[in-house]
Amino acid sequence: MSQDTVENFAKLVLKNLSNNGFPLKKVSLPLEKMYEVADNKGLNFNKVLDYLRENHQVVHETMGDKMIFSLQTPDSFQEDFGGMDGDMFAKAQEMMGQMDPAQLKEIQDKVMNMDPAERQALMEKAKSMFGKK
Repeated sequence: MSQDTVENFAKLVLKNLSNNGFPLKKVSLPLEKMYEVADNKGLNFNKVLDYLRENHQVVHETMGDKMIFSLQTPDSFQEDFGGMDGDMFAKAQEMMGQMDPAQLKEIQDKVMNMDPAERQALMEKAKSMFGKK
């Protein structure tokens, strides 16, 4: 029996995405190959996709024979981050675009490892910084 877990496989997917410019850009991977590799490891790739969305805010869409990965959109962030509006998200993206990749990765890792209460507190701080109530 394989020792691979959904979490470990998701980490490999994240590493592959990161090596291809994620999260600063969308990254596509071969759809059939992703399912085959997961299946060969005894995993359900749909569970890996759910894990990525729930734990790393990585979403996907299928386009032909490719799966395109990106960070959640402002609309989907609103649920997770307590009502972050599009303007506030755009400002955050602009600020992140000025960071070097190491800084961006460090911040992303910190946010992704926060529990929901910590994320909510962070969003309240961000809202006050941008003058949002």
